[in-house]
Amino acid sequence: MSDQLEAESSQSGHARRASKGTIDLLVHTRQVASDEYTRAQRAEKAYRARKNATLARTSLNETKTHFAEGFKHLGLGLKGIVTIIKGVPYIVGERKDTWRKNRESKQLERAETMRKKLDERIRRAGSEEGGSDKASEGGEKI
Repeated sequence: MSDQLEAESSQSGHARRASKGTIDLLVHTRQVASDEYTRAQRAEKAYRARKNATLARTSLNETKTHFAEGFKHLGLGLKGIVTIIKGVPYIVGERKDTWRKNRESKQLERAETMRKKLDERIRRAGSEEGGSDKASEGGEKI
């Protein structure tokens, strides 16, 4: 049979050249390299996915913690607001009392000042009347 193939190929004038394995080796090497490259890409992608997933889990846990603390502080803040609202009448009453005391003390100071001025006028008027009486009495003697 091989004789027959050789005869046919020689008759056509185009004989198939025998491969030395170079092309087969190059094809095989390219396929191996391509497979290794594909595996390396997958491994790199998996590594990046694990790395990013770890970072994302860490961020998720931190965020959960922050939100939990935030809601806890929000609850405390709302309780504080309720306490403040309940205490507003007392705060207003205290301020009114302070304003009333300040107003009364100013009124007392004004009254004391007015009383001193009035006493001074009375004393002056009394001394002027007493001085004019003496002058008029002394004038009559002359």
